[in-house]
Amino acid sequence: MKWNREEWAKTIAILGAAALIGGYWRYSIEGQMYLFSKILLIAGGVFLLAGIVLGIGGIIRFFSKRSSQLGTNTSILVVAIVAILAIANYLGNQYHKRFDLTTEKLYTLSGQTQKIVRGLKQNVEVIRFAKDR
Repeated sequence: MKWNREEWAKTIAILGAAALIGGYWRYSIEGQMYLFSKILLIAGGVFLLAGIVLGIGGIIRFFSKRSSQLGTNTSILVVAIVAILAIANYLGNQYHKRFDLTTEKLYTLSGQTQKIVRGLKQNVEVIRFAKDR
């Protein structure tokens, strides 16, 4: 069986991806970047890059098909939506704000209570006595 350039590129790229995953997996388990993890990550990156360079013709042919272009557009849209949701989640976590939407404003301090709290000069300890339900 004779291998052509695209088959070599695919094999090298798969080996590179496996080395990258193995290096990251080893790093995440050990918690430190040891020499073997560095070697795996560097070799994986080099192999993956070599696979992409060797197989660039096949990659261009693949992405020139109409179905591939539609799939790529869909993938980009999904990544954009996930990125927007991640950014919204991060901002919501960093700038947390609660709103009291109850009609009786059960969880909102009255104006008089806010005025008293602003006037306090030292910390106050609050003790609550309540029946267990």
